Amino acid sequence: MLNSQVKARALLAFHHLKTGRLDFTSHEVIEAPVEGGFTLGAGRAFSEEDKEGFIDILLNVEAEIEFIDTRVLVKSRTMLVWYNAPQVIDVQFQGAIHTAPIPGLIYIATPGKLRCFAYKGRARPKPETKLYLAPLGNMYKSGSFCTGNCDVPKEHNIASIPGWERFVLHCTNTHMGTKTLKTPTEYKEVIAFYENLSDTKAKSFPSSELMPAKGRTGQITLRDALVLGGEE
Repeated sequence: MLNSQVKARALLAFHHLKTGRLDFTSHEVIEAPVEGGFTLGAGRAFSEEDKEGFIDILLNVEAEIEFIDTRVLVKSRTMLVWYNAPQVIDVQFQGAIHTAPIPGLIYIATPGKLRCFAYKGRARPKPETKLYLAPLGNMYKSGSFCTGNCDVPKEHNIASIPGWERFVLHCTNTHMGTKTLKTPTEYKEVIAFYENLSDTKAKSFPSSELMPAKGRTGQITLRDALVLGGEE
C-alpha cells in the first residue's frame, strides 16, 4: 500500500500500433496536496540499463558483477560473442597432435549452443568483418559443431568463455563434418596439412586456404551471422 513511508516509482508503457515499438517512462510517485492522494512526477525515458534491471526483477534474477573481457564483441541476455586473435595451438586428431597456427576465431554462444567462424587479419573484428569456416574438424557449414560426448557449457556468460574455448581448441578433431579448407578434402589430408605447418614451423595460417562462410546471397559478415541465427 502507498503511504508516506513507502517510496515508489511508476511505469507508463507506450505501444506504437503501427511499428509495434514498446517504450517506457519512469515516474516518481509523490504525495498530492489532497490527504491520502498521490500523483506522478515528471517522466524519464527508460534506459537500456533500466530495462535490464527490470527484467532481472521480473525473472527474480540477482544482478551479478562481471568484469568484461576485452575480447568480448557483443553481450546480451541471449548471446555472447567474442574472438581470439590468430595463435599457435596443439591441433589434435585421432592418433596425432600437431603444433600449428590457426587463424583468428569468432565465437557466438547462445543458450547451450556455439557457432565458430574464422576471420582474416589480427585486428578486432567489426560488424562488417567477413567470416570464413573455422578450419577445424567436427564442424557444420553453419559454424556449429558435432559435440559428440563432449561436456560443453550450458551458459553463455563471460565465465563460460574458457569452457567453450577448451571445447573448440582442445577437443580431438575426429572427422570432417564439412569441407573447411580449400585444398585438403579428406580427413587424412587435413591431418597432413597441419603436419606440414608443424614441420615447417609456420608462424601464421595460410589465409588463402580459408573457405568463405556463405548465406543465401553469398559470403556472410559478422553482422549477418548474428542476424541470421545460423540455422543449418
